[in-house]
Amino acid sequence: MVARFNPFRPNNMAGPGMFVGRVDELKIIDQCLFQAKNGNPQHFLVQGERGIGKSSLLFYVEYLARGELTAFTENTYKFLVVSIDLGGCTTQFEIIRKLGRGLRQALADHNEAKEKAKEFFNWLLNWEVLGVKFHKQDVDLDAEQVADDLVSQFTNFCKQTHGLLDGILILIDEADRPGEEAGLGAFLKALAERLTRRNCNNVLFGLAGLPTLLGKLRNSHESSPRLFETMLLEPLEVAEREEVIRACLKQAKEKNGFETKITQDGMNFLVELSEGYPHFVHQFGYSAFEQDTDNEIDEDDVGEGAFKDGGALTQLGDKFFNEMYHARISSEDYRRVLDAMAEHGDRWVARKTIIAESGVSETNVNNALLTLKAKEIILQDETRRGFYRLPTNSFAAWINAIRAARAKSDALHGEGFAG
Repeated sequence: MVARFNPFRPNNMAGPGMFVGRVDELKIIDQCLFQAKNGNPQHFLVQGERGIGKSSLLFYVEYLARGELTAFTENTYKFLVVSIDLGGCTTQFEIIRKLGRGLRQALADHNEAKEKAKEFFNWLLNWEVLGVKFHKQDVDLDAEQVADDLVSQFTNFCKQTHGLLDGILILIDEADRPGEEAGLGAFLKALAERLTRRNCNNVLFGLAGLPTLLGKLRNSHESSPRLFETMLLEPLEVAEREEVIRACLKQAKEKNGFETKITQDGMNFLVELSEGYPHFVHQFGYSAFEQDTDNEIDEDDVGEGAFKDGGALTQLGDKFFNEMYHARISSEDYRRVLDAMAEHGDRWVARKTIIAESGVSETNVNNALLTLKAKEIILQDETRRGFYRLPTNSFAAWINAIRAARAKSDALHGEGFAG
């Protein structure tokens, strides 16, 4: 069989042409951009589990804010977009330095703005927080002074680029990564307040992170969450999952010069396994596409691609879940307890329900719950006795996918995949 381009992207953000759904969130962000363009910024914050599509959403917003895409409202924008992530940042100094480098890169890539704001660009090139004067061990960084410096430069920049740009959009991905002691919330609040006092109202912050983000910001500064319009990303609807798959296969046809089809059973199985997590859609889709040999993906291709060595479930497990489900659990009964809990997603489940649905003895269920809680694999409801849940719905989705793939294999082959 000839080599084929595989259109699914389990290890990359979805580009604008492959982006599906999130209509409600994009409408909110469109309004935030419109407000900032007109001098009344409303900052926004996107939370969600791993694999839910936060980074892809921010990537789409980059194109929207630069004017390379048109919003649902037909609005168009011309922001200088600064896109950074806080992976690896543990201190406020590291956050500030990453922001400075992001600003410098964004302006270097925008020739017109760089020419109009040479003073700002030169300041960024020589800003000492980027250089060797500061080191990770420094504890004397004056965040107040840094905020004042940035606000002065932002104010001048927005004046110098008035008519060319609508303002500055600063997108911060993985904003949950630094601990609360890094003071992200306090720093952003200080920046926002100083910008308002200087009548610089065209700078907008957009954050994305895990559901712990809002709490970390609050612990950094109790009023910092008030800055943001908050959104919680939910799994994609069934129709949206199907749209992702069709968009990928359409791109494959364009790249390969021939069509790779999918049967309805294959489509249904992919949709079921993914449970609406975009990363899961792409991982199961990628593995099914690789498994296919006749340019028609069927449910057998999906199942084999999911459960074989190195397949989708292995990949997802290695990235997200193996430690919780395999490495830290030696008992098959304990895994059956997790399987029973996964049927309820990340909702609270009564101990008696777990006993009834797992098929595990009451004694072993009690032991499992104590051990799993101690290892922080499950959570216990502190307000009700005997209620437990999985920490995330994506963990439940992965467990359910294992069971679904095994059940489909049994139906197709009379025995389970070795996995």
